[in-house]
Amino acid sequence: MKLLVDAGNTRIKWAWVDTEALQWRGAIPRRGGGEDADALSAAWGDRPAPLRLLVANVSGAEFRASLTAWSRRAWGIEPEFVRARAEGFGVINAYPDPQRLGVDRWLALIAARRAVAGPVCVIDCGTALTIDAMTGEGGHLGGLILPGLGLMRRALLENTSDIQAAIEDASPWPVTLLAKDTHGGVMGGTLYAAVATIDRVVRDLGAVIEGRPTCLLTGGDGAAIGPLLSTDFDFRHEPDLVLRGLAIVAEAA
Repeated sequence: MKLLVDAGNTRIKWAWVDTEALQWRGAIPRRGGGEDADALSAAWGDRPAPLRLLVANVSGAEFRASLTAWSRRAWGIEPEFVRARAEGFGVINAYPDPQRLGVDRWLALIAARRAVAGPVCVIDCGTALTIDAMTGEGGHLGGLILPGLGLMRRALLENTSDIQAAIEDASPWPVTLLAKDTHGGVMGGTLYAAVATIDRVVRDLGAVIEGRPTCLLTGGDGAAIGPLLSTDFDFRHEPDLVLRGLAIVAEAA
């Protein structure tokens, strides 16, 4: 078995894999420092060492160091930190400096290329909201990066004292189009900001991509954003695109 790890800014997700089938999946919130290694030790400590440990890490050097130290100590193996390439697995990277493309975006494109026969738009609704377009031949056209829902909401709370005071004790409830309280206004406004951006970008892709793209939604907020997106386009929720991309990389190697 191989162990695949998707280390994001908010969560660490993993799956054990044999060939490309994801098994024994799990996730923990990011804590930082040695706490991440302690939590992973509790989750993995009773399992035998994997044949390989492949990691997509966008959470920084501290996590890389703590995971490497733990893996050496517990299993005697070196983690393999995947990086974006100029070309591979049917995908051609649009970045002039290929390794500057986030590895999570690279792996999601690899998984999308395997999943969709034709043009595709990958929308990762995580800490950051990223949108990447790819032709039916695997040519990455580039993408956009903007704040995700959590970042937008924190920006409002941290920079507007009246809003922060108004929603300090509020309880969450379903988002409506027009809210009648500040908490609902923040939750709904940020959600519709993300939805409007995605709808407009996908609509404008018609000018730069041949054919109607299939849109794959991934990331922790994909389930909340998906139901509000335009029915004019084919949106599919694929929550494990990065792990599936890692599985393709692991199997090919």
